[in-house]
Amino acid sequence: MLLPLLLSVIAPASLLAPVGAQDDDPGYAPEDLWSDEYASQTFPWGNPQDERVQFRMYHDYFTMKDRMQFLADRNPDIISFHEGLIGGINSRGNEMGSDDYEGWYYNHASPWVKITADVTGGDCNDFVGDCGNYADRPDVMFVGNHHAREWMSYTVPMLFIETVVYYYGQAGVDNDGDGLIDEDGWDGIDNDGDCWMLNASLQDYNGDGVACGPGDLGVDEDFSEQFITDLVNSREIYVIPMLNVDGNRYDREEYCGETAWENCRTSGWRKNLRDNTVTGVTPLPDIDEEVDEGCDGVDLNRNYQFEWGAPLGATGPLFPGMCYADGPNNDVYNGPVDTVDNDEDGKLNEDHVDGKDDDADGLVDEDWMGGHSEPETKFIQDLTEMNDDDGDGSSEFKTTITWHSYSELVLWPWGHCTDCITPDDVYLTYHGNIMAQMTDYAPMQSSDLYPTTGDFCDWHYGVHDSYCYTIEIGNAFHELPEDIAHTAVRNLGISFYMSEIADDPRYRAIVGIENTTTRQWLADPANVTVPENGDIPIELCLDVAFPYTTQIERTHLMWRFVEPTRQQNDFGPTEWVEVPWKVSAFAETEDPCVLLDGANGTLLSADIPLPDTSVGKIQYKAMLGTTNGAFPFTYPSAEEGWNYYELTIPYRASFGSSILAVLMFLVIASFVWGGLGYTLRAMFDDERGVIGLPDEIGSGDGG
Repeated sequence: MLLPLLLSVIAPASLLAPVGAQDDDPGYAPEDLWSDEYASQTFPWGNPQDERVQFRMYHDYFTMKDRMQFLADRNPDIISFHEGLIGGINSRGNEMGSDDYEGWYYNHASPWVKITADVTGGDCNDFVGDCGNYADRPDVMFVGNHHAREWMSYTVPMLFIETVVYYYGQAGVDNDGDGLIDEDGWDGIDNDGDCWMLNASLQDYNGDGVACGPGDLGVDEDFSEQFITDLVNSREIYVIPMLNVDGNRYDREEYCGETAWENCRTSGWRKNLRDNTVTGVTPLPDIDEEVDEGCDGVDLNRNYQFEWGAPLGATGPLFPGMCYADGPNNDVYNGPVDTVDNDEDGKLNEDHVDGKDDDADGLVDEDWMGGHSEPETKFIQDLTEMNDDDGDGSSEFKTTITWHSYSELVLWPWGHCTDCITPDDVYLTYHGNIMAQMTDYAPMQSSDLYPTTGDFCDWHYGVHDSYCYTIEIGNAFHELPEDIAHTAVRNLGISFYMSEIADDPRYRAIVGIENTTTRQWLADPANVTVPENGDIPIELCLDVAFPYTTQIERTHLMWRFVEPTRQQNDFGPTEWVEVPWKVSAFAETEDPCVLLDGANGTLLSADIPLPDTSVGKIQYKAMLGTTNGAFPFTYPSAEEGWNYYELTIPYRASFGSSILAVLMFLVIASFVWGGLGYTLRAMFDDERGVIGLPDEIGSGDGG
């Protein structure tokens, strides 16, 4: 008797160890999957002990410039180094010298490189100072460090330069040492699944709370080197890592110090070092004075001419170019008002840069209010406007990026107005969503964050029709040194994407949107689950980059409920009642979905409110609108007839409780049978004599 008892106790216990071991799957360590270099994120260029080259320490202006010059010297076929511009007569008719692009305080011009195949060949631009200009090669501009304290904003373009220079001319490199090549390119997704093979505790390498996302080991780690080579051979890429040299030096050397992440992690010096302080008895600033931190400096990203001014996200001068006390010229001071009669008509500032003929003189934007007052923004203006390879009078830059920090965002124009969108909103949104997926950053129109007048991207798009994006990197102005490398890697793919689409970003968006819609789906009746009660959900799976609008009048589920009639004809009761269409809004869910090509998608769902007692059919279809209304799409698609799906709805209402049904039956039975018995008794009492029944017992006389 004891044996069965012991077995019943011991047997389950003996199974615990194997089960526990099975559940506790340790996964792999990085060194089990990849080379030691990749597992430790050691980059394949330069000295492994050089912390700046390995992105374990920030460059300063001098080390960054030295590295740029070194790379240009060792790779003269594809990269050339420059500082500022040579100058001459610019597109505005102004005589410019090289010193016009030097900072007010330290007198440095912004260093930059040009990257293209045969960079010393082609046409040479005497004003800009570069060669390697080809009419058939699209141009792209990358700018970092508008704001001095945002050190990651020049680190990302430096990683881009290092990557291009190292991998150009190579092909088939096994970047992570796993024996495979080109298996995981830039898209923010672990395409080869190696990150997911790691122990769960190691899957969030960058510590952002997302396992195997952008910036983690094993994600986007094995890109195509041939793609990089082809890109350099077919593009002209201009990279200005540190625009605001003056401000960056001051932030590092005076305001915060070399270890700014310790005492200035989310603060620091933002502007350049324009002298705004009035001293002495004259109204002119004293150029020999020290920096007045309460007055001096201009926010370079408020100093571009398009919609320049205040108050949206900028602070204008109380007095042009002057500051008397702390406060009036703050962190978003946009610079002095223009004092030149630019069109020489005897009037000032009557036609600011907004794409309109404000003074109705037949000219557009010819007498601006302000902007481009600073050496740094003059440099961007002339580099942009004097770069005209094909001689058509317009800038060659069709895509541009400006890096900032922080907030983990992808932003696009407009920034100067609220409740407004650009004519290209649907296309800008499309590319923005793709880059947001690559980085796991939040995409939005710039003014949805907060409005900004006179910023870089509004000017580049509004004046020069360049698709421009602001990328807000990371979570601090001064990221910790241990976060530099993975933060830069997380943002690397964006540069290559923007270079790729530089040939025609508008056309690429149109084609991309049209191709995207063929991969999306509306759930057909076979894939709709009708719940036992309540609303009926209908799902729609969209590409994550598709710029759909949430406005119900453009994106919605159309549905109608039809039921059989009782009207007969020669063929029986087969006709349906025609009813009008109704509309339900789609809402994003947190559930995943898979597109028709197997990629991950965004799942929307719309509810059809229908009583549980309804029996018949639901006819439904979806209308999908884009953010600017340019592309209305319907599902089912054209291949399916552009009609509608039809879903049969059974009777769903329950029949109630069985106990209550029995009780109800008993009650009804009591009434029915009781009433019948009472009726028969009464009838028999009245007709007893007629039908010969005996008198009831006990009736009549007697005792």
